[in-house]
Amino acid sequence: MNAQQLEYFLHTNISASRALGITVGSCAPDSVVLDVPFVANCNHHHSIFGGSMVLSATLCAWALVHIRLPEAEGKIVVQESNIRYLKPAKNNLRVVCKVEASDEVAWQKCRQMLEEKGKGRIELACGLYDGADLAAEFVGRYVVWM
Repeated sequence: MNAQQLEYFLHTNISASRALGITVGSCAPDSVVLDVPFVANCNHHHSIFGGSMVLSATLCAWALVHIRLPEAEGKIVVQESNIRYLKPAKNNLRVVCKVEASDEVAWQKCRQMLEEKGKGRIELACGLYDGADLAAEFVGRYVVWM
């Protein structure tokens, strides 16, 4: 799946992504990057609304699960999440979810659970960047099933 296909899928199936103007900067089996426009997500403090930040991070990690486990055909839900806001985002936001080498064991366990039990879990982290500055950190646990 390339960035254009992922963006089409998200805008078609998760309407909030289209409404907030979220676009896919890049996607690969080891990372997804979403771009969140400031203008469409600005609040009365002239920073990006916290709800837009958590939605975009939830979506970014969800998209990585969708790319890595296509056999689930999008049967993925966020089970639990936490976001830590570090500073107001005053510009366009870039949301990054990456698979680090140390994460591969968790991915293997998730895939094994999915194959054996029809359901797996994976915990992912995203960084939300205002330029080079980390504005927020997100961690979510996702459940995927067949």
